[in-house]
Amino acid sequence: MDVVDAPRRASFGLSLLVALGWYATVISAVFVGRSGIPAAPRTDCSVMFSCLTPYEEFGLLVLVGSPVLVGLLVCTLVVAGLLARLISSPIVAGTLSVLGSVVVVAVVGAVWQGAR
Repeated sequence: MDVVDAPRRASFGLSLLVALGWYATVISAVFVGRSGIPAAPRTDCSVMFSCLTPYEEFGLLVLVGSPVLVGLLVCTLVVAGLLARLISSPIVAGTLSVLGSVVVVAVVGAVWQGAR
């Protein structure tokens, strides 16, 4: 008799590690790109947030970016859980979960901005 094995599922943990790796890659790339750009001397500080030190810029980024990052991580958890059941490769499931969560957060942000 021919026994058909159940389709192999991707590991949720490995899919989540791939997704977190994508987030770490993007954050590292932005940090390296930002630190490699020489700053032009600032002579006009009349506009709000125009004369921030790098430490103050980092603090503002953490203050504004933390809610977005938390939203992305929550969406990634949900989407990775759903995709790990459907896709057999954890690399593909993790990558698609990041892409899906970025799309979800972008749509929610656009709707929220439109409702304001």
